[in-house]
Amino acid sequence: MIYPSILQTFFIGNKSLDIFVPDPVSLLAAYKKETKEATSLYWTKVWPAAIGLCTFLANNLHYIQNKKVLELAAGAGLPGIFCAAYAQAVCISDIEAEAVALIEQSIKHHQLKNTKSYIIDWNRLAPIPSPEIVLLSDINYNPAQFEELLVAINYLLSKKCTIILSTPQRLMAKDFINELLVFCKEQKEIEVGLGNTRVNINVIVLSN
Repeated sequence: MIYPSILQTFFIGNKSLDIFVPDPVSLLAAYKKETKEATSLYWTKVWPAAIGLCTFLANNLHYIQNKKVLELAAGAGLPGIFCAAYAQAVCISDIEAEAVALIEQSIKHHQLKNTKSYIIDWNRLAPIPSPEIVLLSDINYNPAQFEELLVAINYLLSKKCTIILSTPQRLMAKDFINELLVFCKEQKEIEVGLGNTRVNINVIVLSN
């Protein structure tokens, strides 16, 4: 299902960044109908971890400056769009075709010449040219996917990619994160505003 989109503004430090997101009225209607499509709409929201990842990158531009960057499971693609101003080339991807279509709208809105969008499944990474930097934002929310995620992350590390992963502090994902810490080169906790509350986001830099 293709949802109508709207421009939404996000603040990264003292700068603002507009991207297209699905119209919340249309999303609410889908949830109320309890359609099949409404069961897989995690990609339609920009989660605090994406903002936390952008904040980390803004304070550590050396990770993306003049680099080839891939964002996997990007949803609306906020971190990838943020990187476009600094990176040599950016690929923003998701497994959902609707998400990729939305990302393409943001790319065209900003007239980005160094950024492309693709449908990519993290279970089928072998045909993809290896980037230098891989961004993963809030991907460890479903324990049923942890094993395949670890396979994908280990594959990317074997290709000498640096992975920057951002995640909220979830107890159920503790073991998943612990398995990755052997590759941890830097770790930072970032506080992200969410309405009237604050959410702590962990950003972990992994390399082999």
